[in-house]
Amino acid sequence: MTEDATRAQAREADDDLDLTRSIKALSMPVASGANDASSSDDVSSSALLVCRDNNAQKWGEKWLRQFGFDTKLTTDPTEALSVARELKPDVIVVEAWLCDGDGVKVFESLQDAADLNVPLIVLCSQSREVQAAINADAFDVVRKPVEWQIVAQRAKIAARLKRTEEQLLAEQLARMEALHLANHAHKKLRSSESFEPVTGLPNKTKFLDLVQRGMRAAERDRNALAVLVIGFSRFRLVIEALGQEGADMVVAEIATRMRTCLENVNADQEQMSGLRTAAAANLDSLRFGLMFTCSKDCTELASRQQRLAGELSRPVQVAGQIVHLSACIGGALYPQDADAADILLQRADNAMREAHNSAASFRLYCREADAAATRKLDIENMLYEAFDQNKFKLAYQPILDVGSGRVIGAEALLRWPQADGSFIGPEEFVPVAEDCGLMIQLGAWVLDESCRQLQMWQQEGLPPLRMSVNVSRCQLMAGGFVDSVQRALKTYDLDPACLDLELSERGVLVGLDEAISQLHMLKSINVQICIDDFGTGEAAIGYLKELPIDVLKIDRSYINGLNGAGKETAITSAMVALGQSLDLTVIAEGVETPEQLAILRDLACDEYQGLYQSPAISSEAFADFVRKMKA
Repeated sequence: MTEDATRAQAREADDDLDLTRSIKALSMPVASGANDASSSDDVSSSALLVCRDNNAQKWGEKWLRQFGFDTKLTTDPTEALSVARELKPDVIVVEAWLCDGDGVKVFESLQDAADLNVPLIVLCSQSREVQAAINADAFDVVRKPVEWQIVAQRAKIAARLKRTEEQLLAEQLARMEALHLANHAHKKLRSSESFEPVTGLPNKTKFLDLVQRGMRAAERDRNALAVLVIGFSRFRLVIEALGQEGADMVVAEIATRMRTCLENVNADQEQMSGLRTAAAANLDSLRFGLMFTCSKDCTELASRQQRLAGELSRPVQVAGQIVHLSACIGGALYPQDADAADILLQRADNAMREAHNSAASFRLYCREADAAATRKLDIENMLYEAFDQNKFKLAYQPILDVGSGRVIGAEALLRWPQADGSFIGPEEFVPVAEDCGLMIQLGAWVLDESCRQLQMWQQEGLPPLRMSVNVSRCQLMAGGFVDSVQRALKTYDLDPACLDLELSERGVLVGLDEAISQLHMLKSINVQICIDDFGTGEAAIGYLKELPIDVLKIDRSYINGLNGAGKETAITSAMVALGQSLDLTVIAEGVETPEQLAILRDLACDEYQGLYQSPAISSEAFADFVRKMKA
């Protein structure tokens, strides 16, 4: 028997032993003492009697002993607490008027002691002593003159209840320990399962062990080890279309092809020196893994991944249906990319996700891409904190009439200032906010703050202005967006016609039917709809006649190239003519020079914004700008 097999057998024996212990612990019967009062009477009990009254000393000790208590008497109240801690009695009988050396009632000291959990029976002479004992949460209160037979009987009941409570607590702890042991044994048994039942391939735990061994072999033989993670685009659609049983059949076929790829890898490795290693795995329901030893320069990696992609992308026939799969493969190399098996697998998985996001079939791990993913996660964590602490600000870029130069509106632009005075740009944080679901809340804040600012400008006596607010697709598709717009307009008593809602061309046309429905609802309340960054999306011009829009914004990439005779000028001229033929207001973004503005004037463009007149500025600076331009 090999050393590995011996260790595996030992682990299985430990698992069986843990499970056996768990079953025995859980099957132990509950002790009858908790439910049988007579059994408690058979157990020796102890009592502490703290008194100075001669009658109490005589009769109290007698009756307590008669009821089976091993009784300790103390007449010195200053010793009561120390005696109780030493004796640990089942019940304490104490006179209410006794005080310790610090003037504190003895029964209060005994009740407040954190290390004592003993029921107190307090002997009281006056009503205020009775009330004090009740307030101290004493187990029982007895008024003098004392019927000691009754006191002893109550002490017996108190001792029995204390013992029952301790017994139940002990049983509860024992059962919790047994359940913990059972859970631990269950986890160990599950972790010892090395193969996925549907595919018969090693699972992730086993694969990591194989990768670790492969790394040691590659290091010894001065080779490299390639780890690949394979995912499939649209595989969830396969599950929805075929059901889980059909999807399992697809997964089983993929596993068969993975084994074929392993055979090809083994054939390629014949010329290699040292130990040749290759293994495939089923990492989860949607991902597979493959590892193999390769030469130090990894020259064969490209051809192997191409054959793998070709093999896995062939159509699969299941239950009379043809399923087309598109494999996305990510790879990482040892020792170049990581020196631990789990990190190597994680980085191969990151590369696979990068391949998927870029619509590529293969990506090798790239530290820059990994840093970008880390940055994205950091941004996501910072976003929540910034939103909770109200760290976002709005800046306002003037929108001017091309002909007259009059300020006719402002575009509200979201800004995220940092403690060092820098800013995180919206092009970086807005996509993250959309992915993590925060953009709906953040967009609602922008809408409300913009409307509030517009009302303030009106109250300050500025001329009529339009406020342009960017809206993300996730806001548009979220339930209740139209209602939130109406609430903001009503809250700040604004004419709907003074609010422009800007949507990117791509954002409107993805999910067209839903988007058009929402746009028509917004149009019905008389707000203005603006298509932002026109010319950069995937729109067909024919869609414009279906969209209830009022404004087209020509993307700055066209304005930057305006020179009077170039292609950008011709395209911009066509966009202006198109917009005006559809009775739309046309706005040029990114105007930075007087020459660009002059060309836009010749093209009869309606409005513009850009650094030529003003960057995005604070609300106060914007108001001053409007007054200056008016003058």
